[in-house]
Amino acid sequence: MKKFFTLVALAGSALTFAQKTNTTNAAMAYKSYEQAKYTDAEQAAKDLIEAKTYIDLSAVHVDTKNDPKTLMYLGFIYVEIPICAAISGDATLKAIDPEQSVEKGFKAFEDSKANDPKKMYAEQIDEYCGFYRSQFANMGITSYEEGKYEEAMAGLMGAATFGEAMGLKDSAYYFYGGIAAFKLDNWKEAEEAFSKTVEWGYQTGSSVYYLSQSMLKQGKKDEVETMLKAQVAKNPKNKDIMIELINFYIDTDRKPEAVQILNDAIALDPNNPVLIYTAGTIYENMGDFANAETNYIKAQGLGDKNAGFALGSLYFNKGADLVTEANKLTFGTPEYQQKYDPMIEESKVYFNKALPFLEQAAVENPKDLIVLEALKQAYGKVGNTEKFLEIKKRIEEVKAGQ
Repeated sequence: MKKFFTLVALAGSALTFAQKTNTTNAAMAYKSYEQAKYTDAEQAAKDLIEAKTYIDLSAVHVDTKNDPKTLMYLGFIYVEIPICAAISGDATLKAIDPEQSVEKGFKAFEDSKANDPKKMYAEQIDEYCGFYRSQFANMGITSYEEGKYEEAMAGLMGAATFGEAMGLKDSAYYFYGGIAAFKLDNWKEAEEAFSKTVEWGYQTGSSVYYLSQSMLKQGKKDEVETMLKAQVAKNPKNKDIMIELINFYIDTDRKPEAVQILNDAIALDPNNPVLIYTAGTIYENMGDFANAETNYIKAQGLGDKNAGFALGSLYFNKGADLVTEANKLTFGTPEYQQKYDPMIEESKVYFNKALPFLEQAAVENPKDLIVLEALKQAYGKVGNTEKFLEIKKRIEEVKAGQ
């Protein structure tokens, strides 16, 4: 019986040795591939296929699947598969999904390092990844500068991926690779890149903008809101992130939430005319005349170029609303007798308040038909026929000159 157990143990050792031999054979075939890949593409493909055959056996066996050396060569071989397929055109290698192959390769590098406490193979992995990181980065940077965004995206994001395998956070490569993807309308790749830069806090305001836009292009509204809220909470003093959340709320017609975040942003930058002007527009759209007026006046005082016309339009629209409401009253009724004339008189007060702002806007924008049309109507409402006809003529001249 003792001899039987001895034989079983020996048989188990032999099986383990066989699997380690597969790793050794894979390594030898891979080294042969490395020698051939720059000089003989056909031979290189044969060597890599042989290496894959051996490493696949080791990678699934219980005795070697967690071995750091096995995992290292698994990484080398699978990352090289799409590269060799492109160079050699080998049908067997081209039939392997390139994205899945590379993902498997990088996962193997990660697992190799995790199972290698003595770091016996980490340096080899880093040397391998460092070579490709440099090559991809040079290609990506040059392509980006030349406006070749497809190549720039592949190069920069490829370099960043190899960098991650080395334990590096190549934020700039992901950022500019993501911009290249964004310019190509490649929303999935852009999202992947800016998810990294947002996580790492690289150019946070811009990264959040690009990430949110990339996600929105894919219809991920709920995920965008969750992300933006999380980033506002994480970066409570970052005005740019707040503005992105404000714009999200405005675009989704959620004005109360927008104005709440906007007021938080104004608290951080109380003399920012753009923020205050934006608050005025939101309040106006909400029908809150008083707050709209207050913010427009403040924005104008801080030098916002749009606030004057906005204030004139606000007053004009208030007057027009009063005229509309007055005209809804039933003629001859006690309510008509009591309210009509006061409402019309009040409307003229607002039309007159609008005039100086609209007149100034017309001076600053002498060919802006929207401004001129608003001014013409305001003159008409207050009964200034001479000015009405003057602006009407100017409108015709502008149109004739277009």
